[in-house]
Amino acid sequence: MAKVLMMPFDGTRESMVATTAPQDVSREDAATFDVLRKMREDILCCALKPDQKLRFGELRPRYDTSVGTLREALSHLVSEGLARTEAGRGFQVAPISLADFLDLSELRVYLETRTLADAIRHGTDAWEADIVSSYFLLSKLGKPSPDDPVSLKREWGKRHKRFHDSLVATCTSPWSLHFRSELFDQARRYHWLTMIHARSRRRNEHLELRDAVLARDVDLACGLIEKHIRGTVEQAASEVPGLTLEVAKRKRT
Repeated sequence: MAKVLMMPFDGTRESMVATTAPQDVSREDAATFDVLRKMREDILCCALKPDQKLRFGELRPRYDTSVGTLREALSHLVSEGLARTEAGRGFQVAPISLADFLDLSELRVYLETRTLADAIRHGTDAWEADIVSSYFLLSKLGKPSPDDPVSLKREWGKRHKRFHDSLVATCTSPWSLHFRSELFDQARRYHWLTMIHARSRRRNEHLELRDAVLARDVDLACGLIEKHIRGTVEQAASEVPGLTLEVAKRKRT
């Protein structure tokens, strides 16, 4: 059974999101945490593709670690829903499906609108400044095209997440922020696939969202974030291979 890597939680947003191993874990657990972080990012950015077999012989040199550490990290990824395992068949990356993306997006709409509304009600000058700054960094890159380098797509993804995180940073419910962040990460695989297969270009929805939030217009901002989420689902359903096949099958039945 995989050991649980416990993150200290003091009720703040920052304690919900860990990017480095805590100071009080063993060296062995720190190694597992580091491999877990790298593998999670590779899955979310589709460097490890949906349904891909995760073979220890290929993963050991890739992450420069032992089979034991890999097994621990993979067990955590299974618990997060990013990988799966079957008796005697080893590990593989979790599949994607239109049904999964739709379910995920419905939950995201629920949490994003509620955390955003609360954040706007409790927003500060520092919160506004962070939104302006994170949007500026995002807009400097522009949304990558399918032919752009992977490094550019990864950087855009980081800035995209930072912008969306900044919008809800003053929400007063740590648990809502935690589950919102978990769902955002789960959706990143679909965002990535939409980005690399995109044939159409959408208007600057992030600018519209920024302006509505800074104007403290709760109804407009929540409407825009819902439209933003649902628009990504519609684009993925029409442009991402695999998801488009599901749409075609649904239409035939």
